[in-house]
Amino acid sequence: MTSRTRKRLVAIIVGVLMFVSGATTVLLQTRTYPKEIRGYKVERTVVEVKKPEATNGQTRKDQSQRGNKDSDGQTNAEPNSERDVDALIQLGKPQLGRVTPLGITFEVPIVVSPVKQSGHVEFLVFEDMIINGASVDIDEYHHSFDLPNQQPLTLREPLRFYIYLPSALLAALGDWTDTKETWPVTGRVYVFGKFKKSLFSFKRVVPIELDLSMRNPLKAR
Repeated sequence: MTSRTRKRLVAIIVGVLMFVSGATTVLLQTRTYPKEIRGYKVERTVVEVKKPEATNGQTRKDQSQRGNKDSDGQTNAEPNSERDVDALIQLGKPQLGRVTPLGITFEVPIVVSPVKQSGHVEFLVFEDMIINGASVDIDEYHHSFDLPNQQPLTLREPLRFYIYLPSALLAALGDWTDTKETWPVTGRVYVFGKFKKSLFSFKRVVPIELDLSMRNPLKAR
C-alpha cells in the first residue's frame, strides 16, 4: 500500500468515525415518545413555559437582538422550543422522612413553573428515575392542580420516594452522606391533563425530561 493510499484510507476512516459519533450524539439528544399514552395524545409543545424575568436591575440583552414581543410590547427571547418545556417541573428542597435498616424515605416538594396558557393537570407518572446513581421507583402522583400563570407553584402534597439500602444502615448512611453536597437527578415525568390552546382545550400528556440536582438531605445529619 502506497503512502498516498494509506493517507486516503486514514482520512476515510476518520470521516466515518466522525459521522458515527455525530449520529450517536443526535440519537442521544433526540428521544422518541409514543403517540398516545392511556388515551392521552402525547404532545411536547402544548405547554409554553414562561421564561424567568431579569432581576436586580439586570437587562435582558436578548431583547434588543430579537424581534419577538411579549404582552408588554417588549422584545423577548425566541419562542419556546421542545427543550424549554423541561423546565415545567422542578424539585424543591428535600426533607428526610423516615430511616429504617432497609432504606430511607424522602419527601420532596414539587415546584411547577408558570406557563403562558391555562391548564389542569390530573396526575403525574415518573419513569426511569435515577437519584444519586440509584434507580428509584416513584408512585404516580394523583393530586390534581391548575398550572400557574404568574409565579412558580409549590404543590401542597410533596413527592415521596423510597431508596432501598441493601448494606448495613450506618455504612449506607455514611456513603450517602459523605459523598456529595448535591445529588444528580435524571428521569422522566409524564404530565397528564387538559391544556388550553387558543379557544380550545385538549386532553394531552406532556413528557418532561429531568436533568437536575437537589441538595443532599443527609448532609445535615
